[in-house]
Amino acid sequence: NVQLGPGMCVARVPHNGRNFEYLSGEDPFLGYKLVPRAIKGIQDQGVIANAKHYVNNNQETDRTTVSENVDERTQFEFYYPPFRGAVEAGVGSVMCSYNKIRETWSCENPETLQRDLKDRMGFKGWVMSDWGATHSTSINAGLDQEMPSD
Repeated sequence: NVQLGPGMCVARVPHNGRNFEYLSGEDPFLGYKLVPRAIKGIQDQGVIANAKHYVNNNQETDRTTVSENVDERTQFEFYYPPFRGAVEAGVGSVMCSYNKIRETWSCENPETLQRDLKDRMGFKGWVMSDWGATHSTSINAGLDQEMPSD
């Protein structure tokens, strides 16, 4: 059993239609502190938590085409803390998002999935795509499970 949540994106665009579901609000440190309790609450019930939407998924407008061009320092100081909190809490799965990151699709991005999430943060679970969020074979980039499209 997997719960598709919690959502952890940091609210950067105030009129993003999904801000209500993100634990972090506008504060990455708040997300870092709140997320582990949510993960523990879900997984203590025998359900695998799915941390989403990894990463830089800050707007619904053009979310399937936008490229979020974020430097490495900003990633680690602003966007990664809620996900780092999830990894430290032992989250079972992470869902990658629709957007591109520095012109590479999120679910096909070896820098954010393999290097940052798995190697640097030490994530031991599996990465699943959002539905329809893959555009090629992505297993070598760090994706473990591809969800179907339409």
